[in-house]
Amino acid sequence: MAIETEVGSITAFDNANGQGVLATVEFKNYDLRHEGIRVFVKIPLDKNASLADIETRAIDDAKRQLKELVSGF
Repeated sequence: MAIETEVGSITAFDNANGQGVLATVEFKNYDLRHEGIRVFVKIPLDKNASLADIETRAIDDAKRQLKELVSGF
């Protein structure tokens, strides 16, 4: 099973509502069409971080969320 990770919809915000980065992380299985999991994440804003750093942090947070979810079953 080949699962790939894709980060999309990266949106940074810094306003009266706070600051952070919102993103979606998709874990896709290209062997099975229409199979996958989408996780929405919010990570701290770091204006000096590169896009690669933001993607890595988003993936790590998505994995953490999934682990918490699975451990609850």
